[in-house]
Amino acid sequence: MTTYTELAKLAERPEIFSVYTADTLWTDPHLANQMLETHLSQDTELASRSVEAVDRVVDWIDRSFGLEGKSICDLGCGPGLYANRYAQRGAIVHGLDFSRNSIDYAKTQAPLHARPTYQVADYLKDPLPAQQDLVTLIYCDLCALSPPQRQTLLVKILKSLTPSGTFIFDVYSTSAFKNVDEGVSFERNLMNGFWSAHDYFAFQHTFRYEDEAVSLDRFTIIEKDRTWDVYNWLTYFSRDEIHNELKQAGFGNIEFTEGFGTDGTDETTFGLVAGA
Repeated sequence: MTTYTELAKLAERPEIFSVYTADTLWTDPHLANQMLETHLSQDTELASRSVEAVDRVVDWIDRSFGLEGKSICDLGCGPGLYANRYAQRGAIVHGLDFSRNSIDYAKTQAPLHARPTYQVADYLKDPLPAQQDLVTLIYCDLCALSPPQRQTLLVKILKSLTPSGTFIFDVYSTSAFKNVDEGVSFERNLMNGFWSAHDYFAFQHTFRYEDEAVSLDRFTIIEKDRTWDVYNWLTYFSRDEIHNELKQAGFGNIEFTEGFGTDGTDETTFGLVAGA
């Protein structure tokens, strides 16, 4: 295969949701450390909101639902930024994430008087804790899933809630999709060595899927002894679209939240609360 043919193949638009590589980001030892650092960094919001924004979200949840004494499951809990704050406010917390690295860190930061239960698990495949008053999935994690994956997870979440329980989450809006530009970049050790501890070259291709309001950032990492890809899919929602998906999964009481505990000026995301 010639270099031209290889580059032409790299430029081809993948079939939507044809490849799912999220586990690579969280289970590869080097990438797991990089993701943890990105989560904790106050210089970027690529993986998590700032400490101030996290505090605003937790304050909003506490004011709206009262955390003390509530059973709450934080899906994709990462390094415990939300779960440990829930516990500090008296909630009985179950944090679930498939990054052992992040879970180990979360445990080191847990409050001594009310330690959450942390579990290394894949919320798409593994059972969720039952009889939860609240389930949270924060920072648009739902947007990274394909439509069948979203339905699978939404049905599981509804079953894990008490009859009066509430699912709290946020998604990217179609306004954010307008800001996505197709393009390609190529750089040696792209993102300052994020992708490997060894020397590498990397392409980043960004694709737009207009009809579905989906974007893809595909990273192709070329090391001395291997070439591999990471696919980051994101779906952007109108209110009607996410409302319909929740209805399809069996949710009945659905409300949109203005600001979701932020300062209310961010139009790229919006929050929802949903119950049976």
